[in-house]
Amino acid sequence: MPSSNVTAERFAKPFRLRQERVALPFMGVITSALVIVPLLLLVRVSFAPSGALPFAPSTLTLENYATILLDPVTYRLLGNTLIYAGGTVLEALVIAFVLAWISERSDIRGASLIRTFMFISLALPPLAVTFGWILLLNPGNGAINVFIRNMTGIQESPFDIYTMEMMIFISGLVLAPTMYVMLCGVLRNMDPHLESAAEVAGSDRLAVLWHVTLPLIAPGLLSVVVYASMLMVQVFDTPLVIGLTAGVPVLSTRIYTLSSPEGALPQYGLAAAFGVFLLALAMVLMWGYFRAVGVSEKFHVVTGRGFRPRKVKLGRWRYAAILFVIAYFGLILPPLLALLWTSLLRFYEVPSFEALRQLTLANYQSVIGLSVVKRAVGNTLVLMLSTATISMVLASIISWYSIRRQTRWTRCLDALAFTPMAVPGIVMGVAVLLAYIHTPLYGTIWIIVLAQVTVSLPFGTRTMNGALVQIHKDLENAAAVSGATWMTSLRTIALPLLLPHFLNGWLWTVAHSMRDLTIPFLLRTTDNVVISPTLLQLWNTPNYPGASALAILMIFALMALVVPVQIFLVRREGRR
Repeated sequence: MPSSNVTAERFAKPFRLRQERVALPFMGVITSALVIVPLLLLVRVSFAPSGALPFAPSTLTLENYATILLDPVTYRLLGNTLIYAGGTVLEALVIAFVLAWISERSDIRGASLIRTFMFISLALPPLAVTFGWILLLNPGNGAINVFIRNMTGIQESPFDIYTMEMMIFISGLVLAPTMYVMLCGVLRNMDPHLESAAEVAGSDRLAVLWHVTLPLIAPGLLSVVVYASMLMVQVFDTPLVIGLTAGVPVLSTRIYTLSSPEGALPQYGLAAAFGVFLLALAMVLMWGYFRAVGVSEKFHVVTGRGFRPRKVKLGRWRYAAILFVIAYFGLILPPLLALLWTSLLRFYEVPSFEALRQLTLANYQSVIGLSVVKRAVGNTLVLMLSTATISMVLASIISWYSIRRQTRWTRCLDALAFTPMAVPGIVMGVAVLLAYIHTPLYGTIWIIVLAQVTVSLPFGTRTMNGALVQIHKDLENAAAVSGATWMTSLRTIALPLLLPHFLNGWLWTVAHSMRDLTIPFLLRTTDNVVISPTLLQLWNTPNYPGASALAILMIFALMALVVPVQIFLVRREGRR
């Protein structure tokens, strides 16, 4: 006699097959238009002759690739990119691993507070943090340099912000919270029995850490490192603001200068060829990421038995741990304070008691009153809400197909949605620019929305995939047996159960749409400008007080979105 599950499945099918069969190819067309079309056009333009306009009738040529491969500057760009990415990841890894171990594996007090502040740090815009460090370490009038010169009497500034080393230093501080979040899961889910056995055998804590803990988490650690390297290869903010001035170009800034030169015609063919080159590098890193994740499956140490990660007693090392935590947050706070200080002055001055009498809120009033800022705020709201909603709705439907209907086509759809993970933002920006440059979308906010939706799909689908696995399909089958259509079942059963995960992904997309500079900067016009390019425009005017005021407003807006949710999640986790 058939089981109730089989019976429910049999009766459920007629109610949903019609809608499912229509929706699946529809989602395939949409995802292909978002992902494949721009990338194919990017490749096509990369074979166009030098100086040719996009889509102009021309013969295909390898001229652009020959230029790249034969130019020594290309190898300098590649070297700079690898040094910048590698140095940043190494610095962030040390910071993130130590903080994750302290908060997850030690008996330090206030571990939940460390987690909360690290999650909050995720919302800090890299562009704003970079501006803050420029105010502190600018060779001419940086506050720290001026203070040291006055105290010691030396003539030369001890720090120069415009170097590769400072690019790595700043980017490492910004990347650390992202790696911390990923490493926390690796350390939290490790069964402590093997460590306990090593201690019983007579090993000290350092030997246990080196010979047991690190080998067990090495695959997970490697996947985090490769993922972070993928992020840093495509970073655009800090290399644009510091790297170009320092004479340290990387691949992402080279693509930008070719596609949006000042006082010259864009070299779209060469920019597209560099984009394909950077895409290939990102694909290699993505392959390494999947290899690392695949290897980590062989190192599972979480079993069906309940366990809690063992808390190591710090003893006399407690003060060193506290000092490390204070040191990291002590490096995050100064650039924000520098921005706040500058935003309260009519003209930039280094901090002093005399300048305290000149503090004013006039910059906030003036920057809010600027027409370009008003337009940017309106466009940013449209960008944030549209990108987050569209990308999460698409991700939810794609994830439903990939989890509930595991066929060849649904697997292809899921893989297609994950493909933008390997596409650097600057490359996607150029691809979308080339795809829609002759359409009514060009110059509107919707071309930026399309690009942002595309790059947000991988995160959305991974988030919803993990959530859908935990919900049994019998609930949806029961709704279908009761007469509900497939769309009604999805809307009334699946989505309410997935709402917390949906909102988490929605908030993440909102925050990243607001702070992202790469795509909005590349696709900007006078009509579709958003906050991040406007912030850079004010800085380059130069209007340091106005730019600082806008940066502070941007940070507070992001904090207002992220902080309440993160505090709620941390408290909820603490009650479990």
